[in-house]
Amino acid sequence: MKILTRTIELLLLSAMLACLLISLAGCGSSSHEKKVGIVVPLENKALDEIVAGFTETLRKTSSVPVKFKIANAQGDMNVQRAIIQQMRDEKYDIIAPIGTVATQMSAALIQQQPIISLAANFSQQDRLQRKTCNIAVVHDEISPRQTIAFIHEVYPQLTQLTLVHSASDKIFPEVKAAVEAGKEMGINIQPVMVPTLNELYSVANALPQNTQGILVLKDILIASGISTLEIAAQKHHIPLITADQGSVQDGAAFALGVHEREIGVEGAKLAAAVLSGQPVCSLPIVDMKRLTVFMNTAALAKENQSPAAIQAAAKKLNYKIEME
Repeated sequence: MKILTRTIELLLLSAMLACLLISLAGCGSSSHEKKVGIVVPLENKALDEIVAGFTETLRKTSSVPVKFKIANAQGDMNVQRAIIQQMRDEKYDIIAPIGTVATQMSAALIQQQPIISLAANFSQQDRLQRKTCNIAVVHDEISPRQTIAFIHEVYPQLTQLTLVHSASDKIFPEVKAAVEAGKEMGINIQPVMVPTLNELYSVANALPQNTQGILVLKDILIASGISTLEIAAQKHHIPLITADQGSVQDGAAFALGVHEREIGVEGAKLAAAVLSGQPVCSLPIVDMKRLTVFMNTAALAKENQSPAAIQAAAKKLNYKIEME
C-alpha cells in the first residue's frame, strides 16, 4: 500500500513539474494569446449585438488566439473610467470602447495601446490631432437631417415632434442639427433632456399635449429605457421613432439605422488587422453606409400607426425594410 501511495505521489509530482515546464513555455495561458478588452457603457440590446458581432468575428479571423474581457459600466462614468484604466494598466493588446463617450474617455486615458472604437463619432481630424495616433474607428452616426427627412417623408403633415435626449456632450450638436433640419421641413422639434435614466419616467408622463411623435437619436442612455417611452407613445397614439435596430426590437415603432451586429463585425476586421501587425493609424475610418428601416409591427398597431406610409417612404428613398 505504501509503495502504491508513493508511486501516486511521484506521478503527481512529475505531472506538476511537467505542467510547470510547459507553462513556462506558454502552457495554460499561451504567451501568444492576445487580450482584448471591450468597454460597454451600459446594458441594452443594441450594444449586446455589437459585442456579439465583434467577438464572434474576431475569434474566426484573428491570426493569434484571443482572450476577451467584456466589462459593463452600468451607466456609471466613474466605473467606466476605472474599467478603462484597469485595461490600460494590465497592458491589454486592444481596448474596444462602444459609443462616443466611452471612446473619448479611452482616448484621454490611453496613449499607447491600440483603441478600436465601435459605434462612435470620432473623425479623421480627431485622430490626427492626437500626439500618438492609436485609434481606429467604426463610425455609425446617421446625420440628423437624414433622419428628419425620412420622418417628413413618412408623415408629411407632422408639425410637432418631441426629441428626448440625454445629457451626453456628443448628443447636443445632433439635437441642434435636428432642430434646424426640422425648421426647414416645417417641423417644430421640441428637445427634452433626461439627465439620468431614473428621470425618464417623469419625462414620458409629461410630454407636450400637442406632440405628434417622439424621436430618439443615437443615444445609448435613452435607448436603454425605450420601453418607458413606448408606453407613453401607446397612450398618446403617436409613433416612437428611433435610430437603432435594438430599440425597435425593444418596442419602438420604427427606426432608420444600421445592423448593430455589423458594427461589431467591421470592428473585428480592424482588430484582426492590428493583431496581425498593421499599424492602427494606417487603418481607415469605417463608415456604416447601408441604412435599413427597422419596423415593429406590434408596436405600430398599439400606437395606431399604419406601416404602409413607412414602407412607401423607405421604398421611395431606396432603404431596405426589415420587420422586427
